[in-house]
Amino acid sequence: MPTERFSQVLVVEDSEPELRLLCDILQEEGFAVTGCTSASEGIEYIRTRGFGVGIIDLRLPDSSGNQLLERIRDFDPDVRVIIYTGAASYDSIKEAMNLGAFAYVEKLSDPSELLRHVHRAFRERVDRYAADLEDAVAERTEELARSNRELEDFASVVAHDLRSPLLTISGYCQILQEKCEQRFGDEANEYLDHIVSAVGRMNRLIEDLLDYSRVGRSQEPFQPIDLGSVLVQAKANLEAAIQESRAQFDVAPLPMIAGNQIQLVQLFQNLIGNAIKFRREVDPVIRISASCDGELWRFAVEDNGIGIEPQYLDRVFQVFQRLHGKAYSGTGIGLAVCKRIVERHGGTIWVESEPGQRTTFFFTLRAHQDAHSP
Repeated sequence: MPTERFSQVLVVEDSEPELRLLCDILQEEGFAVTGCTSASEGIEYIRTRGFGVGIIDLRLPDSSGNQLLERIRDFDPDVRVIIYTGAASYDSIKEAMNLGAFAYVEKLSDPSELLRHVHRAFRERVDRYAADLEDAVAERTEELARSNRELEDFASVVAHDLRSPLLTISGYCQILQEKCEQRFGDEANEYLDHIVSAVGRMNRLIEDLLDYSRVGRSQEPFQPIDLGSVLVQAKANLEAAIQESRAQFDVAPLPMIAGNQIQLVQLFQNLIGNAIKFRREVDPVIRISASCDGELWRFAVEDNGIGIEPQYLDRVFQVFQRLHGKAYSGTGIGLAVCKRIVERHGGTIWVESEPGQRTTFFFTLRAHQDAHSP
C-alpha cells in the first residue's frame, strides 16, 4: 500500500547512540524506521527503497547533510526531509531550507517537537500522493472519454462506408429483377435473390456490431428507470413479430432501477425476440418476473421454445455464436450485447434450459436507491 511506503522513515545520523534513540522513538509511534550512519549508506538505501520522510544530520563523516538532501530530492522531490542537527550555522540551515527541507529541529529540543514534524510530514506526503492520483485519474478519464468518442466516430464512419456499396449492390440487383426478370432464367433470378439476401444479412451484421461496440463506450450517467415502461417499449418495437407469432406474455410487476433507458430496452427486446424466434410449433408463452435480493433485482425471462442443449449453455453469450446454423436468421451477436449491457449495469446474466421444453434467461440489475418493491 502507498501509505505503508510513505510511513517508512530514513534516519541518517553518524552518532550510533543518537541513531538508536531516534529509531526507538519513531518505532514507538508506529513508523517503520531504517537507520544509516553515513551519507553513502543512506544513498544506497534510497536507490533500492522508497520512503516518505527523511531525518538527516547536517554533519556527516563522508558528506554534508545538504548534499545528501540534494541527492534525496533528485530521487524523489516529494519526500519530506527534516534537518535534525545540533551544531549548524545559520547559513547552512538557510541553504537546507532553500534546497527544499521540510523543517529544521534542534537536537536538544523536546522529542515531541520532532515527532510533530514527522507526523505532519507524513500527512502531507500522503495528501500529495492522493492529489497526484486524483489528477492522474482525471487525466486518464478524459483521455479514455476522448478515445471513446474517436472510436465511436470511426466506427460510424466505417459502418457508413461499408453500407454504401452494399446499398448500391442491393439497388442494382433490384433494378435487374424489375427490368430484366423476364429475360433472366430461373437460375439467374435465384442468384439475384441470394445476393439481395446476403446484402441484407451484411447490413444487419454491421448494425449489430455497432450496437455491441456502443454498449461499452457509453458514458451517459445512469438515471432512475421504470422497467415497466422499458418492457412496453421493447414490445412495441417487436409488435409485428409478436402478432405474427401470436406470442402471449405473463409479466409480473417490474421495479425501478438505475440504468440507461436505451440499453435496457435493447436488453429486453433481444431476450423477447429470441424467445419468439426460437419457438416450437406452439404459440410462444413468455414469462417475465422480478424478485429483490438485497441491493440487486433478479429477473427471469422464460419461454416455452426449443431450448438449448447443455453443451452450448456456456457459449451462447459469445460473439457470433449461432447454435442452429442457417435454420434461424441472425448474426449471433444479440446475447453478447445482452451480456455487455447487464455487466455495464453491475449485474450478471446466465441461462438455464430444458431442450425441447423451455429456456430461462436470468440476470441481475442494481436497484435504484429510492425505488420500492413492486
